[in-house]
Amino acid sequence: MPTTPNPAAAQTFMVFATLRDDTDFTEFAALREDEHKQLEVLRSDGRIGAHYVSPARRATFIEVIAADEEQVAETLATLPFGRFFDADVYPTTPPDAAEAAHRAQS
Repeated sequence: MPTTPNPAAAQTFMVFATLRDDTDFTEFAALREDEHKQLEVLRSDGRIGAHYVSPARRATFIEVIAADEEQVAETLATLPFGRFFDADVYPTTPPDAAEAAHRAQS
């Protein structure tokens, strides 16, 4: 199981994921609580940052803190909803000073 990223080696990735057309919404709804619990675990571990959902577009945006894209995939694989989404991973630039200060307060 992946460990918490080393802050010095960690990079931020933005994951854009869209809900698959063949999603079983009964199964999806049944896993909602498990998904929320796992997101909290990942936040506590410093592996997930921001998380936004766009129901109208059947999409989600997740900030993942990891050493590389392989570690991003490992993190996403721990999410119960992961199998319902097609994900695209985008490496991002390091946070600017204002964002770094905000994160330090959180």
